[in-house]
Amino acid sequence: MTTAPTEANVVEPTAHNLRVAGDLVRNGGVVVAPSDTNLALTMDPWNSAAVKRAFAIKRRPATSALTLFVRHPQEWEGYTAVPEEHREAVRRMTDAFWPGPFNIVLPRTTRIPDHLVCGGPTVAIGCLANPTIQQLIEQVGRPVAMTSANLSGQADGVLVDLDLAVEQIGQSVDMVVKGGHQGTTASSTIVTAATVPFKVLRLGDITHADIKKALGDLGHLLEDES
Repeated sequence: MTTAPTEANVVEPTAHNLRVAGDLVRNGGVVVAPSDTNLALTMDPWNSAAVKRAFAIKRRPATSALTLFVRHPQEWEGYTAVPEEHREAVRRMTDAFWPGPFNIVLPRTTRIPDHLVCGGPTVAIGCLANPTIQQLIEQVGRPVAMTSANLSGQADGVLVDLDLAVEQIGQSVDMVVKGGHQGTTASSTIVTAATVPFKVLRLGDITHADIKKALGDLGHLLEDES
């Protein structure tokens, strides 16, 4: 589904507009919404056509796994197959850093569709603090998938803000929802806890020391800082 490109597609995050955006996502649309970092293409993770369209909008082959964003921190347990001996460590990290700019890679269950993770055995999960995306996920009624709202290779090293998103892909999506700059950070921190030792894949505002502190007496599960 594609609407005609028009300035009317750039909307304020009112309750009405978020209901409309939620309906669009549930029905296979692709909208732009704020995260804790970039503005991002947002879609139904279980709709393969929507995921394929998002990659086409970015002009990028669908060869990269997308991140699943949940509404409530404890929801990670319903989509992952973390060994019992590591669940407490994952809980400590998610309790400490969610909602917020922290993504964690975990072994996935069959509830995660293959097309979201390119058939891989893991899924990256986040829980965002930005109130606009929180309300949008509430309207959708289940997690969403997100990827930065820019053309591939044309926003390296910068955050995708409203002007950049509208300029590069605004005419290709069904709606652009404002609501950024609410706790916007430079980058999300990404940790993989799919294997031991856990590894920091990318550092953002949440540091290696922060993660060690959150793990407490389970800090030995995290690889030492290089």
